Amino acid sequence: MITLLAALLLLVDGIPLFPVAPVPVVPVRVVPPDAEPSDVAEPVATVSSEEFYVLQSATEVVIVTSPPGLVEVTHELGPLIARGRWAGGGGKVETRLLEAAHLYFVDARQAGKTELIVIPIGMTDASQIQRQLVTVQLGPQPPPPPDPVDDDQIPVDDTKGFRVLLLLDETADPATLAAVNSLQTRRWLDDQTDDWRRWDRSTVEVDDMDDEEPVWREIWRAAEPELPAGPQLLVIKGKTITVRPLTSQVVQELEAMK
Repeated sequence: MITLLAALLLLVDGIPLFPVAPVPVVPVRVVPPDAEPSDVAEPVATVSSEEFYVLQSATEVVIVTSPPGLVEVTHELGPLIARGRWAGGGGKVETRLLEAAHLYFVDARQAGKTELIVIPIGMTDASQIQRQLVTVQLGPQPPPPPDPVDDDQIPVDDTKGFRVLLLLDETADPATLAAVNSLQTRRWLDDQTDDWRRWDRSTVEVDDMDDEEPVWREIWRAAEPELPAGPQLLVIKGKTITVRPLTSQVVQELEAMK
């Protein structure tokens, strides 16, 4: 049975030896003639126009793609050395030695999902066919999603509403000040909250809030001892005060927290 090497990191004199996108042996299954590729295998690899995706074989094979047209497969004779970015390589530029006698470079042509069906020439058993569904991507891979924000949560007596406190101090940068004072921010707060405030934390004192509503005095009494340094965004919902750093993306943050 033909062996298709496509995801093992081997070392030859310190040079990584052809780790490319994983292409496991997938047992052949009987599927309806009108089945979509997604009914046959799950996508576990990405073919990108920015990276090498290479299948390697000791003997010659035929590679059929379904649907056709999303990738182009080019057969080269090995061994050879190539330098560039490799599928599964984390975006690093590396020089790799490809030792197999037959190398099949898979190049992205159209975004989507396609199945690679690898058929050994002269095969005698259908179990020798290897199948792999890949995601085809044009251009560089998108960055990973940002880490979730670790919000500070402060308990408070039930405020019965959705309120926002923009808390500034002398360390606020010009972009944050401009965003806080913008018409877009004020309109959002007027339209989307039950009430909101913009305070300078260097001047606000709980004992000097006689003119403020009781709910805001209670919010400040609960929050002030727990607040980190610097400008802060406080979102008050019922019995919880959520605290995040106040930035120039204040409206986007509020949209995500509402």
